Amino acid sequence: MPPHDSEQARWFAEEVHPHEPALRAYLQARFPNLADHDDLVQETYTRLLRAKDTGGVRYPKAFLFTAARNAAFDLFRRRRAHPT
Repeated sequence: MPPHDSEQARWFAEEVHPHEPALRAYLQARFPNLADHDDLVQETYTRLLRAKDTGGVRYPKAFLFTAARNAAFDLFRRRRAHPT
C-alpha cells in the first residue's frame, strides 16, 4: 500500500469513521422517507475524499454532514427531474 493510501486510511479511520453512527442518525431523522441512506453515506464519503485530495477539508465532521445533506438534496432533485 503506497504511503498516501495508508495516510488516507489512517485519517479516515480517525477523523471520519467515528462520525458514521451520528451521520446515519442525522440522515434518518432529517430524511426519513429516503430508503437510500447507505447510498447517501457512500456518496458522502466519495465527496469527502475528493475534497480532501484537493485540500478542501478543514473540518471533516462539518464537511461530512454538509456533504450528506447536499447529496440528499441532489437525490431529491434527480428524482423530481423528468426527461423532456
